[in-house]
Amino acid sequence: MTKTVKYTSDNGYTGVMYGKSSYAVFDKDGKEVMHTGFRNFNTYDELVEHVEKYPKFKEMLRGATHKLNDEESEDDI
Repeated sequence: MTKTVKYTSDNGYTGVMYGKSSYAVFDKDGKEVMHTGFRNFNTYDELVEHVEKYPKFKEMLRGATHKLNDEESEDDI
């Protein structure tokens, strides 16, 4: 049986590793904001690192999404 490993950061996010390769992130209200079944890390220290960096990761995704939307808008002109 695989154990569940959990870490809560001061940034308000909680990361949970479970199963053979699953990983989820929850916001301060307990709402799941990210989930994957294929994580590439397995240690507590790596979990801590990912949860600490999650706000920057989220901003990077938001920026990429805005850029993609802007490019699509230009193609529509």
